[in-house]
Amino acid sequence: MEDPHGHKWKILMAISIGAVMVPMNASIINVSLPTIANFFNASITTAEWVLTAYLITLLGMVLFFGRLGDFVGHERLYLAGLAGFIISSILCSLSPSILYLEIFRAVQGFSAAMMLSVSMGIVKRAFPKHQLGKAMGMYSVAVAVGLALGPAIGGIVGDALGWRFIFLVNVPLGILSFTICYKVLVRGARRAVKWDIPGTLLQFSGLFSLVYFLNYVEKGFDTTALLIGVFSFTTLALFIWNELKAKNPMLNLNIFKNRTFSAFDVSLHFNYICTYMMLFVMPFYLQKVLHLSANVTGLVLTASPLIMMFLAPVSGALSDRFGSRRPALLGSIISTFALLSMTGLQTTSTAVDVFWRLALLGVGTALFQAPTNRALMASSPPKESGATSGIIVTTRNLGMVFAVCFGGLILNTAISPDALQQAQLFSSAAHAMTTGMHRVVLFGAVLSVLMAVLAFIGLFRRSNFAETTEKLIKKQRRMIERGFVEKIHNVSVVLHK
Repeated sequence: MEDPHGHKWKILMAISIGAVMVPMNASIINVSLPTIANFFNASITTAEWVLTAYLITLLGMVLFFGRLGDFVGHERLYLAGLAGFIISSILCSLSPSILYLEIFRAVQGFSAAMMLSVSMGIVKRAFPKHQLGKAMGMYSVAVAVGLALGPAIGGIVGDALGWRFIFLVNVPLGILSFTICYKVLVRGARRAVKWDIPGTLLQFSGLFSLVYFLNYVEKGFDTTALLIGVFSFTTLALFIWNELKAKNPMLNLNIFKNRTFSAFDVSLHFNYICTYMMLFVMPFYLQKVLHLSANVTGLVLTASPLIMMFLAPVSGALSDRFGSRRPALLGSIISTFALLSMTGLQTTSTAVDVFWRLALLGVGTALFQAPTNRALMASSPPKESGATSGIIVTTRNLGMVFAVCFGGLILNTAISPDALQQAQLFSSAAHAMTTGMHRVVLFGAVLSVLMAVLAFIGLFRRSNFAETTEKLIKKQRRMIERGFVEKIHNVSVVLHK
């Protein structure tokens, strides 16, 4: 009989390539936005939609595809999304106008949603439960690599070959992932798809308008912002009402009745807000206050992702051995101290001062994310693994959107947007920017404390399903260890004879 986990490492490698590509394409374009605006003679506001179109379609469709994957098969949906991602990347590089580029970026986000919505579910089924934490740790590494490499690759490729070649980076990676997945992924039986059309429309409209509202309110709050906000929250409220009443809901809200799942999902959302706020705010501080070059700034910002790359697998292995809750609690505490330490940064600080603080934040984030992802996947029913993966991806992307919004709003309480447009800041303006950065990290520290509280709640309020899962994992591990010891004993007896 063929081992159902025989191709687990090949599957993880292929899925991880996709996990690198999607977050990388959320940041790879940032460096080249001014170049793209000049090339098409477009305003910066118009060029920003090259990024926003990708993020909105990714965020708005991931829950729908997570549910769809549970019906048509995760493997088929992932392969279709990966093919779409490769094709849309080529189309982006060939765009004849800024409008076409925005449309193709939206298609790219659509394809990315198909991939990410089911990727964790595929990894979950590929690995035995006693190795799930390690697998999730390596998956987290892939996401961190994508975040770390995006701006660097965008800058290097854009300067050397032009902005069109930035999108072609996805082509060889996508073909490699598709080839491996096509060979090793076992396509399950098809099931009839039961559509939740009202839920799909309400969810996409609500999230789209929410993202638009958060972008709009950074420029000021007026009647238009109020109307957009009311529309957004109304549609999201109607979405929740519809999902509670629908016979075949796109999102089974009963998942959130599981206290473990709800606590860790909210805490994961807070963690992503803290992480992305630092990636958003620190470049302003490093370049405008400390007057560091873009290259040095990029190197400093790799501190957290690099630490996460090395520690996330260790954290995942620890969660396999000792459970998810204690590493997550420790990670949230370390993150709190790391963010509080950033209030010690001043206008005379050095790149090293910032680097070690970001590295410490990376330690806390690595200890937190892999066990939390494991706890979320392990505490959900197997038939809901696609929806669970979609929820986790939505949590991450909402954290990314909220981080930019909150970071910008908090900075504006200390320094005006006009002042931030200056290439470098001196004297009172530099102090004002530093004060704004301190307020941002204090807000992040508050969120990290809430993460610790939620992880602490998860220590004692576990659902019956989660408790059963943990017992099965520990029992399976003990059986494996016992069998290994018995084999060693038998070998030693034979040798002795």
